[in-house]
Amino acid sequence: MKPFILAALCLAASSTVAWAASGSAWVSQQGGKVCLRTDHIQRKTMPDNRTILFRMDDGTTWKNTLQKTCPGLAIASGFEMTVKTNYVCANQQPIRVIGAGNTCYLGGFVQVPATP
Repeated sequence: MKPFILAALCLAASSTVAWAASGSAWVSQQGGKVCLRTDHIQRKTMPDNRTILFRMDDGTTWKNTLQKTCPGLAIASGFEMTVKTNYVCANQQPIRVIGAGNTCYLGGFVQVPATP
C-alpha cells in the first residue's frame, strides 16, 4: 500500500502547475514551459512573420518568437489555434494563418518589460 501512496504523491506533485515569477495571474509553468491562459488573452498582434505579441487582461505582454518564419502572418487578418486546455504553451502549439492557410508553431514566450 505504501508504494502506491508514494507513487500517487509523486504523480500529483509532477502534474501541479507552478505560477511563473512574472507576477501575472494568467501565466503558468507547465513542464518547464511558459503557458498563457487563453481566456485572459485580450489581444494578439503580429509585428512581423515570426513574432506574436499576446496582451493579457492584467496588462502584461508576452512575446512569442515562432519556431520558424511564418509567411503571411504579419499581413494576414489573424491566425487561429485549437487548444485542448485553458492554456497555450510554448513550443507545442500550432497556429494556422487565416487566408494563407500556413501552419506554424509557437516558440518560446518571454515577458515584455512594461514601459513607464
